[in-house]
Amino acid sequence: MDAGENTKAGESPRQTEILDRTLELVRTGGLGGLTTKKIAERVGFSEAALYRHFPTKQTLVLGLMDRLEEMLVQPARQIAAEGDLPVVQRLERIVLHHVRLIREQNSLPILLLAEASASDDPELLGRMRSIFHGYLSVLEGLIREGQTAREVASAVEPDCLALALLGAPAAMAIRHRLLPDARAEDRFEDQLVPFLLEALTTARGREV
Repeated sequence: MDAGENTKAGESPRQTEILDRTLELVRTGGLGGLTTKKIAERVGFSEAALYRHFPTKQTLVLGLMDRLEEMLVQPARQIAAEGDLPVVQRLERIVLHHVRLIREQNSLPILLLAEASASDDPELLGRMRSIFHGYLSVLEGLIREGQTAREVASAVEPDCLALALLGAPAAMAIRHRLLPDARAEDRFEDQLVPFLLEALTTARGREV
């Protein structure tokens, strides 16, 4: 596939290629050992050429954060908008999408959060806050919709339930980096996620 064939909005073909190769490096080695030299070697040109497209490592990490928003928040919004599906089914699809993204991208959301926190860079921290706020807002909005329709338990505030649905995949992401176990992650998808979502409706039943 030629560079630029899948160019993302707001990116030049070269920037898209660089970010694609950077994601490959992050998936295999994390962000700690990521260097412009490694990226340039993976793309196939000099560090000087790389700097023409991304002047600093910060701009590269910001580009990865844009990719994270595209991979996590935008699909969540699309699923949330599928009003013909029950709320709990939409929530389950969003959480499963989050889990599969973690597995496919080797815990990218946690890696970027750690990078932003360790750098103490206000721009990186602000970008991560924006991404996670956007994701939590989608979950909270769906939970409110479900509570109004009496599909979801109302004994717990939407922001608390949204945090629980974010926290379970985040915990799996930490395990994925520290104690990788594909069978355990399969069980997380097959057993824990449906259990969590079923609990929203089971608790609702006790309220009636």
